[in-house]
Order: sequence, then structure tokens, then C-alpha cells
Amino acid sequence: MEQIGRGGWFALGIAGLVVAGVAHAVTGAAHIGSEMLRPEPDEGPGPASAGVCERVDSGPGGWILFGGLVLAGGAVYHVIAGVAEILRDLVRARPTVQSV
Repeated sequence: MEQIGRGGWFALGIAGLVVAGVAHAVTGAAHIGSEMLRPEPDEGPGPASAGVCERVDSGPGGWILFGGLVLAGGAVYHVIAGVAEILRDLVRARPTVQSV
């Protein structure tokens, strides 16, 4: 674990967030595509449609936006925390120059 270093873990964390974001976007796009391709039910005045429950539109686009905002918030927090930690390490590791 020590061989990777703080910068390596920082890069791995960002790569993980990017992969999760892409997977979330692809899944959401597939769900939206399947909703768009589903045929609309006939809404005739017949007695067969009286007993059928109406399907409420779940709004997958809104959930994708919400999930994307949560992932973006996590990514921003991860970037800020990682950069702050790297800067702290650089400041602590800076050798002091002594005058002779």
C-alpha cells in the first residue's frame, strides 16, 4: 500500500468516480431508451381499460440528474480533499534552509 503513494490513491479515487459516473449514465440512458420505445397503451373508452391501473411516469431523467449531481458532489469533495492533502504533504516535506 505504501508503494502507491497519496497521488496514486488520489488518481485511483478519481478514476473510480469517473467509472461510476459513466456506468450510471449508461444505465440511465438505457432505461430512458426502453421507456421511449415502449408502446403507449390504448386509452379507449372500453370496459377493458377501466380496470387497468395507469402507469405513473417515474421520470428517469430526473433520477439521472439527481444521481449525477450526487456523483459530481462526491467528485468535487474528493478533488478538494485530495489536493488539500497533497499540498499539506508538500508543505510539511519542504526542507528548511539554514544560513551559515
